[in-house]
Amino acid sequence: MKSDATTLELLDRKMAELASFLSPGEIFRALLEGTTAGAPRTAVFLLRDGRFKGWSSIGYPVDAARRQREIALPADDGWLAALAAEEDVRWRSLSRGESAPSFGQPPASEVVGLPLRVSGKTVAILVAERTDDEGPWAPPALALLCQAARLRLELDLAWRRLRGSVAKSAPVEEPVAVVQEQPVAVAVATVADTPSADDTALAPWSGVAAPGRAENDPRREEARRYARLVATDIRLYNEEAVVLGRRQRDLVSRLGEHLKRGRESFARRFPDLGAEGTKLLDDAFVHVLGGGDATLFS
Repeated sequence: MKSDATTLELLDRKMAELASFLSPGEIFRALLEGTTAGAPRTAVFLLRDGRFKGWSSIGYPVDAARRQREIALPADDGWLAALAAEEDVRWRSLSRGESAPSFGQPPASEVVGLPLRVSGKTVAILVAERTDDEGPWAPPALALLCQAARLRLELDLAWRRLRGSVAKSAPVEEPVAVVQEQPVAVAVATVADTPSADDTALAPWSGVAAPGRAENDPRREEARRYARLVATDIRLYNEEAVVLGRRQRDLVSRLGEHLKRGRESFARRFPDLGAEGTKLLDDAFVHVLGGGDATLFS
């Protein structure tokens, strides 16, 4: 009974976080962290460019987590494709002949998949695993988290559509509850004249700050993680612009407004860090958006 109460308390807290976060990257991160209320291990796969791409995971060994971020599976075949095509399923386990994505993880005795849909389209799938002696295990709790994330992403999508529809007539005041920290592209938007997969391929985000020396200042480490999150939000939903910007060396002009809003968001959250905070954000832009090429921002 105590264990059930702890799980419910954690679930309640994580759903509240999902409701409060503003950017898609933060929503996905909160969703992934919240799955610890219902599964010992969970991986998120984003549906992009005709493939399921590993985004991040929680609870797996380091090597398996790294491989999950590198995986790319076809969106028209396999278990993930079947899940994405089922309109009414909240979660389901493997059927005969099906297999979960393999990225070097330990064997699992039970696996469930949960599609996350926005505007009726699958944008991501959560895969949760466990062995017989592992807990917690509550697929309904995971489904509730997916519902909360879906509603928050739907709100994000609706607001950006509203902004787009009124931009040509007159400016409107953004309601605080849904104002975007940065104008990222819609998760389910289709991009016309998309280059080939080879042209648009980007390395999956690691989900953690770049490795380095241990930080003695928790505030600075928090700022470093947030800077990576800001940069990742821009990249995650503006992949074509990032790729073309790198290739044609006009990344700053292509992402100008996104970079500006990202800087404003970071400055509001970490005004005490000053120039040091600015450098953390600049470094994140270089590594996440510029692929390590600082000359793209000079």
